[in-house]
Amino acid sequence: MEATTESRPDTSAAAQPEATVERGEVRFTILTPRLVRMEWSADGVFRDGRTQIVVHRALDVPPFELSEDEHLLRIDTGYLRLRYEKGSGRFTAENLSVRVRHDGGHVTWRPGDTQAHNLGGTYRTLDRYDGDTWQDGSKLPLEEGLIARDGWHLVDDTESFGLDDEGWVVDRPAGERQDLYFFGYGLDYRAALSDFAAIAGPQPMPPRFVFGYWWSRYWNYADDELRTLGARFEKERIPLDVLVLDMDWHTTPGLSLRPGYEQKDVFGEASGWTGYTFNRSLFPDPESFMRWAHGQNLRITLNLHPASGVMPHEEKYAAMAKALSWDTSTQAPIPFEGTSQPYMRALFDTILNPLEAQGVDFWWLDWQQWPESKAHPGLSNTWWLNHVFFTEMQRDGDRRGLIYHRWGGLGNHRYPIGFSGDSVISWTSLAYQPHFTAMASNVLYGYWSHDIGGHTFHKHIPRPERHLEPELYARWMQLGVFSPVLRTHSAKEPSLHKEPWHFGPPYGDAIFAAIRLRYQLAPYIYAAARHAYDTGVSLVRPMYYHWPEHEEAYAHPAQYMFGNDILVAPVTVPVGDDGTAPFPVWLPPGTWYSHDGAESYLGGGMLERTYTLDEIPIFVRPGSVLPLYPEGMRDLASVPDTIILQVFPGAEGHTALYDDDGATQGYQRGEFARTCVRSRRGDRAHRVHVDRMEGSYTGSPSQRRYVIELLDAGIPESVEVNGRRLRYSATPQPGTWLFDAAWLCIRVDLGLVSVHEQHDVVARFAPEHAPPKGLLHRMRRAADAVRYLKQVWGDISALPDEVNLAGQAARVLSYAVDEGDDRGRAERFTEAVQAFEARFAALPASVEATPIDDAFKRGFADMLGR
Repeated sequence: MEATTESRPDTSAAAQPEATVERGEVRFTILTPRLVRMEWSADGVFRDGRTQIVVHRALDVPPFELSEDEHLLRIDTGYLRLRYEKGSGRFTAENLSVRVRHDGGHVTWRPGDTQAHNLGGTYRTLDRYDGDTWQDGSKLPLEEGLIARDGWHLVDDTESFGLDDEGWVVDRPAGERQDLYFFGYGLDYRAALSDFAAIAGPQPMPPRFVFGYWWSRYWNYADDELRTLGARFEKERIPLDVLVLDMDWHTTPGLSLRPGYEQKDVFGEASGWTGYTFNRSLFPDPESFMRWAHGQNLRITLNLHPASGVMPHEEKYAAMAKALSWDTSTQAPIPFEGTSQPYMRALFDTILNPLEAQGVDFWWLDWQQWPESKAHPGLSNTWWLNHVFFTEMQRDGDRRGLIYHRWGGLGNHRYPIGFSGDSVISWTSLAYQPHFTAMASNVLYGYWSHDIGGHTFHKHIPRPERHLEPELYARWMQLGVFSPVLRTHSAKEPSLHKEPWHFGPPYGDAIFAAIRLRYQLAPYIYAAARHAYDTGVSLVRPMYYHWPEHEEAYAHPAQYMFGNDILVAPVTVPVGDDGTAPFPVWLPPGTWYSHDGAESYLGGGMLERTYTLDEIPIFVRPGSVLPLYPEGMRDLASVPDTIILQVFPGAEGHTALYDDDGATQGYQRGEFARTCVRSRRGDRAHRVHVDRMEGSYTGSPSQRRYVIELLDAGIPESVEVNGRRLRYSATPQPGTWLFDAAWLCIRVDLGLVSVHEQHDVVARFAPEHAPPKGLLHRMRRAADAVRYLKQVWGDISALPDEVNLAGQAARVLSYAVDEGDDRGRAERFTEAVQAFEARFAALPASVEATPIDDAFKRGFADMLGR
């Protein structure tokens, strides 16, 4: 194999000489104030090359103190104090200790100590797991994470294979040795992750399209069916970025899962799983099909199970054989060996790269066969193939590496993204996945992709009874919005339909809304991906990263932070008879706002609320500025010229818009741009400053349309941009402002402006016209309750007038704001709000006075939240 981007000769694998302390059979390397490498080698020879886990040690040398005498060696970094008895050989509890200082005191580690409170890592697959329980009742064997409440962690790199200058596997060094990396961090978990990323490499940024919607189904799709599917997505105005083709894209001779019909090939594997030749009965002209997909701005990934080598029926068998000087006279299959450079070079050159030239964008590497390389026992095939495929993708040109694969162990965070496999369709599986996804961040594996909706039913469920619950799927899609990757997938079962239009109201409405929200959040998500690259802190991360001193941060694993500003607790239980689901959430100390900004909550305890199907427990830090795309996007292939800056209540806040070309490795070379945005809110004015764009990249814009949304801000007396007063407009227009009564927010449209200039927005308002807290929540609950009442109303008579008006409060408010002159707008709004509040308070009594059944009255009151 030729040298790759990751593996070209690199002197950074060796540490700076000034960071090392070598004494005979031992060497200590101070990598950061919290991280020290400890080596013992019986022959006094130490390893400086890259390993599976560690690829970079040439860090800036941190300050440390070294003291020693005839017997003892001491190293002190300020955080760590290491003590070693000189000349005593292999590290043991008797001759080596590290004392960790942290805010809560100190802890001392010695070789052989075990952690009592590791916070968990991840596992290669959720195949056949119902939550964390397999079909035989056993629990998911989670690997350890890099962080623990013990305040330290040890990574043993002794048994790792090496990587040479071409990125190829190197056997472990001979002789007895120890190669240990000690992390001491107390409760500063993010510092530990940052230190690991510094030596093990950052999480690469995936291409931008990865964060869009992926359509995947194990189905023997034909070319024409997929074109019809794509047309339906377009007709329904549902954005889509990736088409995933499962195993049936290629010929599958002998494939069957029916009892008594299974076949094995000459390698002892299930027949038909491995394949590289398009099934021409399904795809008569594969290149034309993929050309159509690219014309729709769709990316294509194909499933690979490479374990059975290359069979003689494959179109490229002769070319592969020629490249390997393989005798074809007997038509013998060419066996697989992933660590064979000639085999893998021939596989890429003769089979996979030509398919990429036809239109395959990246590979779904579905390794499920023997765990270790036959040529290098102990080397995980999963780990190794992830490395080889990812780095091969970067060999030519400047595109970002991308594969779709299973977790292979520490170091695999460098090769995104993962898929978690065939989980069981159940509420239990849904409830486990938030915890599983966030916990994987503890090993920097920040890009899990789940089978949204679950993959397969419990085996004990008869086939005629296998149907996906619409509510379960809608809630799973809502989790998908706040997951690293939004990808639906399922087993080959006719009853498993996950097309959004397959579900009627209210479930289809919730599914459509979830997909739209995902695309609106794309700039926020993409900026968080850059943050993960820079810091080692993933997009989805546990609560204890931010509040490690609070027990509740550990006790509620089903909720997590989504980026720096959003707390999410996806609902994972069905609604009750009243149409709502109780879902308590722990809110950390401080003030939090609902996603629409209309409600504030004081944190530091449990929030006991119920949620309708279209509600997701989403909470935002005060003052946050969320960058959003406008609705109506078709895909993420291109960036719209409009950015919405959604500003939440709070005294101060800021964000940085992040931009790059979305496709190349230029972001690693400084080819990106950031635009800082600051918000400051006082009693009588709310100021938002959009700074000039700093940095550039190929294709960077010169102009952009900024739309500023000030949530829960009331009606302003005036709105100014760069000192110029804007006029009010009842409809969206550049260079104007309006008040959106459906969201209770001020929307300021700057129009198309230069990104190289700064822009100041000031909304001035009188405090007496601020809306009462919780107004929007009450308006929406009233609308929901009135809709419910109309469905169950059994009388020919009309609903009471005050009930009708309360149910359309947003429309009533909009009339009050839009009709009339500017001078009385705030007063009209305030009067209309007061009228609604009076109606809302009287709603139970208004309905109680009607002849409707008592059960429906109770249902109405429950919908109101009374």
